[in-house]
Amino acid sequence: MSTNNIINAQAADDAAIMPDMANKKIMMGFWHNWAAGASDGYQQGQFANMNLTDIPAEYNVVAVAFMKGDGIPTFKPYNLSDTEFRRQVGVLNSQGRAVLISLGGADAHIELKTGDEDKLANEIIRLVETYGFDGLDIDLEQAAIGAANNKTVLPAALKKVKAHYAAEGKNFIVSMAPEFPYLRTNGTYLDYITALEGYYDFIAPQYYNQGGDGIWVDEANGGKGAWITQNNDAMKEDFLYYLTESLVTGTRGYTKIPASKFVIGLPTNNDAAATGYVVDKMAVYNAFARLDAKGLSIKGLMTWSVNWDNGKSKAGVAYNWEFKTRYAALIQGGVTPPPGKPDAPTALNATAIASTSLTLNWAASNSVNPVNQYTVYRNGSAIGQTGGLSLQDSGLAPATQYSYFVTATDSQGNTSLPSSALAVKTADGGTPPDPSPSEWQNNHSYKAGDVVTYKGKKYTCLQAHTSNAGWTPDAAFTLWQLTA
Repeated sequence: MSTNNIINAQAADDAAIMPDMANKKIMMGFWHNWAAGASDGYQQGQFANMNLTDIPAEYNVVAVAFMKGDGIPTFKPYNLSDTEFRRQVGVLNSQGRAVLISLGGADAHIELKTGDEDKLANEIIRLVETYGFDGLDIDLEQAAIGAANNKTVLPAALKKVKAHYAAEGKNFIVSMAPEFPYLRTNGTYLDYITALEGYYDFIAPQYYNQGGDGIWVDEANGGKGAWITQNNDAMKEDFLYYLTESLVTGTRGYTKIPASKFVIGLPTNNDAAATGYVVDKMAVYNAFARLDAKGLSIKGLMTWSVNWDNGKSKAGVAYNWEFKTRYAALIQGGVTPPPGKPDAPTALNATAIASTSLTLNWAASNSVNPVNQYTVYRNGSAIGQTGGLSLQDSGLAPATQYSYFVTATDSQGNTSLPSSALAVKTADGGTPPDPSPSEWQNNHSYKAGDVVTYKGKKYTCLQAHTSNAGWTPDAAFTLWQLTA
């Protein structure tokens, strides 16, 4: 492969890490690389605009949607600089979380031609070196699956990229998110799976947007047989179990995908997909238990999307991270958290913000064993440990934004998941920020750096704009950053 057009690798930083997910259960969520509209959902709800660093730690694999475009597909952050996007990827990498670039999407028109193999491989490597991506997810749908020479060019390019990073001692993750009907034994998607056998890390079929399609199960209905559809809420557990069992054993007319590399894809809520939402979470828990009992334990769950998990319905009711709350325990160690592992610290905030220093504060972690220490991370790197609930960070640059999170470690050496990330901007030239910023106002002209309060929280303006009722600081994440 020619590397003439590949940029030089970035200096070692957290984004240069490619976390190893090989022996881990995963909860994967897609992230939208575009701004929310007024009513983007299937039920006219609105997804949340959010930074990568706002995604809860329970999502240990994040797929950025999408790499696409005419000719050789590419990617550019819609609202962040390359440097800031890479920094955010680095924060997740430092937490052991993988960030993938997803190729395609429902509306993508990917058409690769024979001879594009090196060009595509070079572009993927350029994106990895620029943004810190840890792998690529194939999300080709409908006509794009068989368009042009996609079936030969894309696998060939991914093998080149995989080999490139293997030479550096890294595993470049290759995943796929096919619609499940295309995985039947004559399905058009199978060419990708066959071509990438031994190269892909996991496959997350979409169990949604397929309406009345489903699976025939001879032993269902008291042995009389039944056609179990994807949109049958009353038989959701059986659908999840039997379709997954079929796919990991290669039976009932479906191809075989190893259970250790199999991830079920579900919609986050009714706004995220036309059909497929699981009404009763126990259908998922019970299906997993049945698979476990048969020795067919799978790798995890995927959802479209983290933005919808934090979105709101048409009536303005927050979805409030329902998917994460429902299924994190299932993926991360059973119905109850692993014994002895502390909960993640909460209520992280900053006080005494000066030009070169600030103080971080947080609430104590709940833990079976005593918590011995808390570790504070700045921009993904540990900066200090304390047995208390606060830590001063000094030696900072004026007028500079930093990202923090905290973990808790107990007397047995068990470490919690990280807290939610907190962005804090230091004061300019030694002048502390206004201790009493004004309340956010509608139809007001704001410039970058302005500080306001809204619903009891402090926000910093990211880009100049004139406010309106739809761009409140808690909703307009491209315009405002929660700072304390």
